Amino acid sequence: MRGRRLTWTIGGAGLIACGVAGILLSVTLGTSLTDVLAFSVDLLWAAAVLVFAIGTSSHDSVVARRPLGMITLALVALCPLLVRGVGLFQNPDDPTPLIPWAVTTFVPLALSLVAVVQIGRAGVVSKRWRWAPAVALGVSLACDGLSVVAIAGPDQATAVQFVGLSSALGVIGFLTRTLGLGIVALLAVASERPASVPVYSSPSEPAPGS
Repeated sequence: MRGRRLTWTIGGAGLIACGVAGILLSVTLGTSLTDVLAFSVDLLWAAAVLVFAIGTSSHDSVVARRPLGMITLALVALCPLLVRGVGLFQNPDDPTPLIPWAVTTFVPLALSLVAVVQIGRAGVVSKRWRWAPAVALGVSLACDGLSVVAIAGPDQATAVQFVGLSSALGVIGFLTRTLGLGIVALLAVASERPASVPVYSSPSEPAPGS
């Protein structure tokens, strides 16, 4: 129980910090802090997800340290950092990304789907919170989808009008899977009941019923 509280508290705090860093990033775009905050977001995300995946023991890992769950969560954690690392080798004069858009979009999505199913099936998280990652993923995907629809207007002028809405939806989706899940993790810790402690009779006192 103590290990689970420690694991989920650290992981939840990491996701909350990731969400806060993301908010700061959205309001400092184009400044000298942009690159630092963007890297901080990816680093905090990776650290928090890895904490949840590994835990202090198999009883604390949200996937019970099962191989498939561990591998998928590790990839979900490290994908943003890997994409950022590859981007460092991007030729500034060549707009074509080194990793195709479809890969950076659908591979993390597929990994996330497998990860949330593994969390749900592992049975480590209580039933009350078990499918929270799946709900967060669904909300995030819905926001991303609506964001794309919002800027896909019939003409450029219409699309520009919805840029603010698209950005807001993107922020909501990001906060759902970071700040939202971090708060859920802390609530799950707070709702965990401590294990009952057996009470033994003192050697000098007669046992009940004797």
